[in-house]
Formats: sequence, C-alpha cells, structure tokens
Amino acid sequence: MLNMKKIYALLMLALPMLGFAQTTHVVTFKVNTANITVGANGLFLGGGVIGGANAVQLTDPDGNGVYEGTDTLDGTGGGNFIFLNSPANDADWGTKESLNGLPCSDPSNYDDRILPSFTQDTTLMFCFGTCATDTVCPTPLTPVDVTFQSDRSNSPAFTNAYLSGTFPVAWNGTAYPMTDPDGDGVYTVVMSLTPGDYRYKFTADDWAIQENFVPASMSDTTCINTNSAGFTDRVLTVGTSDTTLMIHAWEECGGYSNIGVEEVAASFTVKPNPASDVLFIENTTGTTTSVAVYNVTGAKVMEESFEANTRLDVATLPRGMYIVRLQNEETDSVIRISLN
Repeated sequence: MLNMKKIYALLMLALPMLGFAQTTHVVTFKVNTANITVGANGLFLGGGVIGGANAVQLTDPDGNGVYEGTDTLDGTGGGNFIFLNSPANDADWGTKESLNGLPCSDPSNYDDRILPSFTQDTTLMFCFGTCATDTVCPTPLTPVDVTFQSDRSNSPAFTNAYLSGTFPVAWNGTAYPMTDPDGDGVYTVVMSLTPGDYRYKFTADDWAIQENFVPASMSDTTCINTNSAGFTDRVLTVGTSDTTLMIHAWEECGGYSNIGVEEVAASFTVKPNPASDVLFIENTTGTTTSVAVYNVTGAKVMEESFEANTRLDVATLPRGMYIVRLQNEETDSVIRISLN
C-alpha cells in the first residue's frame, strides 16, 4: 500500500511534464463597496463564466467594506464576470454594477468585466463600479444636473414621451418621463448624472416609438455612434457642471426642426464661419439677446447676453462643429458654425 501511495505521488508530480498541466485554480475576488450601500440581499459575484446573478455570495467578515469570495475557474479560458448589489434572484441583472463606457468593461458582453488569465491560485481586487485594480476606491464624482430637450413635432404620434439610455436604470422604457408643460412640442427632463460618457435616445410609450438613426440618410451624424453590437444611439459626455443641452429635433443631430439659417440671416450676422479664435455677432433686432454655443453632443459650452454686438472668444474650444443659438423677445434662431 505504501508503494502504491508513492507511485501515485510521483505520477501527480510527473503529469505537468507530460502535458497535463493544471488549468483550474482558486480565484479570490475582493471588491470595495465604499461608494455604494449594500442592499438587504447582500453582494454577489455572477455573470459570464461565474453563473447567474447570485452565483457567488461575497462576505465582509471584518466589516471594513471590502467583500470577498472565491470560485474555482479555468485560468486559460478567459470570459467575463460582474459584481451585483442585492439581486433578488439568479436573473436579477438590473442590480449589476454599471461599467458602461469604462475601459475595464467588455461592450460586446453586456459591459461586464473581463477575467484575466492566471496559472496559479490568484487574488483579484476591485472597487464596485470602477476600474480600480486594487481595493482603494477613487473619490466619487459629484453628480450634476443635465437638462435634456426633445422637439417631438416631427415624431410619430405618441401618448407619453421618455428618455432612455445608459443611465442608472439602463435602457428602461418608462423610468425617465419627459414633459411639455407649456405645450410648445419641446419635451424636457432634468437628470442627475455623474461625469462620464453616456448613450441615449428619445423614446415614447414604453419603446413602442423610438428614434431610429440611419447614418447613410442623415445630413449630420456628429451626435450619434454605432457600437460593436450594432446599435446606433446619441452620445453625450457629461462634464463637472450643470448643463442644458440644446433642443434636439427628432432623429436629427441639429437643433429645432422648425428653425433654419434663414432666420439668422434676417436678425443677426455671425462671422467668420469657419472661425478660429474669435466669433463676431451683430444684433439687428435692437433687443437684449442671449447667445449660447453647443457642441455636437448638445452640451452647452458658452453663454452670455448682449445688446447690439458681441465678441466670443472661441480659441480654447476644441476644433469641430458647433451650434450657436440666439434668443430674444422677437426671435429664437440657430446657426451651425465650424471652428478650425
């Protein structure tokens, strides 16, 4: 019996040399939850090669906010995984951390995390909802108010208007209603968003109606992007200050669907176009006018009021296309300009 044990031990030592190397190893996952409140159901690891939404429950035995758990995985197989906060069952994917637009997410696999390769028992460290590669969470970003505006005059008939996108309740058809209290056809909603990149579109009646972008037939495609999954959406980068986005026409990158350059020519002179460092605006209406400059994603980057003439310093703005909106008691006009 003793000799048999020795033979077995020698065989185990020889297997790697014979090409039978071990590929499965114990992986310890650690995740800091300093930037969230863990729900009543607890924190879980799941998705991809791990399993359902509540596949592996993580624990915080010392109460320091860093939850951990283990799973035995193939170190050569790759795959995906994600952390989830208080899932109700194995299919409750609405509780997963949001990594959309972050470099550590896999956009072709539901924006889940990517499992690295490993050749031995391994410990992986994270911060919930971030790309931190240790258990030190970065300082949380302060949310700002972003006002979305949608001119629905050219949309199909609808009952209720909504905004849908990569927001806290991702791509939901009814979570973010838009309203038109003054009945002018422009629907608005104010969102509290942390700085970062977002994808969105204007919808209605719980996805019964939605914007459909066909880049080949659009005169301007600067506000949209087609991702690796083939979905074409509006894109937005939220900065660190409150902003009001320009009024977007239905399925268009530009502003008001009922305002054209002709109105600008009648009331204002905006030159030069293209511009480089300075933009001159002459006001022929004789009334106080506000001017706002928007980038191609609809974010307001400059604003001021003037009487007759004004001079805008645009030297520090990134080169590209912009929308200039001029408003007073007599007119509400827009013009597209280029900075080069």
